[in-house]
Formats: sequence, structure tokens, C-alpha cells
Amino acid sequence: MKLFFVIVAMLGFVCIAQAETRYIVDQAKLPMRSGEGTSFKIIRMLPSGMPVEILEQSQSGYSHVRTKDGKDGWILSRYLMKTPAARDRLEAFEKELSQLSQLKQQNKTADTENHRLQAENKNLENEIQHIRTTAANAVEVAAQNIMLKEEAAAAKQALFDLEQQTIDIRSGAQQRWFLMGGGAIVAGVILGLLLPYMGARRKRRWGGY
Repeated sequence: MKLFFVIVAMLGFVCIAQAETRYIVDQAKLPMRSGEGTSFKIIRMLPSGMPVEILEQSQSGYSHVRTKDGKDGWILSRYLMKTPAARDRLEAFEKELSQLSQLKQQNKTADTENHRLQAENKNLENEIQHIRTTAANAVEVAAQNIMLKEEAAAAKQALFDLEQQTIDIRSGAQQRWFLMGGGAIVAGVILGLLLPYMGARRKRRWGGY
């Protein structure tokens, strides 16, 4: 029966808190001892802001804690805080502020780069449109050149045919004139031969009367 009351009393003096994290207060260093009280040996000096895991808390004002590297001991509970030390919070805040400032600068740079890329993209679109227009005009000009060459070839052929016809006409005319001239000469020769003969016959006829 006495053992039961002793156990109850011990439970009243000791409160177990598993896996709870606390932080050392804003002081230089605090001793972590091997037991509850200043008479116990100092195991380690814990720096300000160091996180420790609460294993159990005693009504004697001490807490059983464990560091991240696995060392455990006792430290006064009033030196433990639920939030990180002000120095660590300030450092974390400054770090976060620096990151935010960097992000802001990166966003500003990204916006500038985005505007530059948009302008470059617009210029490229205009250049592509100009190239397309130029290419279309080039195709049209090439087609017109082909058509003009074909028309020029046809006109050249027509001119050649006309010249050939002119040559043929002139040749035919010369041949006709030549034949007509030759005929006239032959007719003159024949007439020259016949005229004396016809004159002689007339004389004989007139002489017969």
C-alpha cells in the first residue's frame, strides 16, 4: 500500500512530455547537468537558441532534455522557451527578408526580360511577315518574268515569221518582174523578127495591084 502512494507521489512530481522541442533562452551558455540540481556534474554547456527535445519535466524546476547529437541531461526549465531565441528569429527574419528582396529583384529582372522578349518576338513576327511578303512578291515577280519571257519569245517568233513572209513576198515579186521582163524581151525579139517579114508581104501585095 505504501508502495502505491510512493508511485502516485512520484507521478505527481514528474510530468513526461515526449517529443516536444524547446529552445535555450537568450543567454550566453547554460549548463546541462547529469541530474536535477546544481550538485550534479555539468555534462555540457548549451548555447543560446539551441533546440533540445523535452524528455520529461519535473516539479523541481528541471527538465530532462536531449540534444540533436543524442546527448541528454537536466537543465532548469525556466531557461527553456517554446519559440527560438530572438537573435535566431532576427537572423531568420533577415534571411527571409534577403530572400524576398532577391526574389523581388529576380521578378523585376524577369519582368524586364519578359518585356524584352515580347519586343523581340514582335520584331521577329514583323520580320517574318516582311519576309513572307517579300517572298510572295518575289514569286509573283518571277512568274511575271516567266510570262514576259514567253511573250517576248512569241513576239520574236512572230517577227521572224513576218520577216520570212516579207522575204518570200519580195522573192516572189522579183521572180514575177523577172519573168515579165524576160517575156517582154522575147516578145520584142519576136516582134523584131516578124516586122520585116510582114513589111515584105505588104509590099508584095501592094505591088500586085
